[in-house]
Amino acid sequence: MKRALLPLVLLLGACVQTTGGEVVSFTAKASGDPAVVTGAPLTFTTPSGFDVTLTRARLAVGAVYLNQQNPQNYSLETSCIQEGIYSGEVRGSVLIDALSPTAVDFPVAGNGTTAPTRAAELWLTGGDVFADTDSTVVLDVAGTATGAMGSFPFEGQFTISSNRVIPPRNPALPGSNPLCRQRIVSPIAFDTALTQGAMVTLLVDPRAWFAAVDFSGLTKVSDVPLLYRFTDDQSSSAQPDKALFNALRSAVGPYRFELTP
Repeated sequence: MKRALLPLVLLLGACVQTTGGEVVSFTAKASGDPAVVTGAPLTFTTPSGFDVTLTRARLAVGAVYLNQQNPQNYSLETSCIQEGIYSGEVRGSVLIDALSPTAVDFPVAGNGTTAPTRAAELWLTGGDVFADTDSTVVLDVAGTATGAMGSFPFEGQFTISSNRVIPPRNPALPGSNPLCRQRIVSPIAFDTALTQGAMVTLLVDPRAWFAAVDFSGLTKVSDVPLLYRFTDDQSSSAQPDKALFNALRSAVGPYRFELTP
């Protein structure tokens, strides 16, 4: 992520000068949402009627950024760094067990300003958000879904690497649809203001990842034992693959933030 660090540090300094905010440091942690999870397994019923028993749900987050604006115009065609909007950053990777309510700490302290925060974003990467390849498994899930068409033991591991490249809509604009945009989940609602020594907590609700998944469309990879698998490829046209990947990157549903002063 080295190419992103210097511009963002400079932007934070600029925010202090232009908004009158003070520079602060804060800590950050993450866990499964205690309102939902108590530990593995997690059982729930999806809106489409599948009864799911989730035995593994891990999420890799490479960084968290807080924004002074709620960038509703974010799309795959926009730049991955929006100048002038950042109010805070936590540049450290963490692996979250989304089935556990026990929080894990981000390995580094966060830096920011007291300027108002309107939204947050997650960077799903293990290194440089601009890298052409990244072998980090950002989502690792397993469980069993049962519906009218039978039982579907499943597993899935998603990366966001060259397998997720989207060709530009216009050949004259080869820099559109940058891969880095696929790695950024934004804007996640978070209306607050940082204070010195505050705690920012990321809470994950893994049920939301599966809300639109039709498990009967999964690819069977084994009869004995019976096993189905999500395909880790942007080119897959299968409904379950698209639904899970889209939900992973959804700013509404799976993720929420809390601030403890």
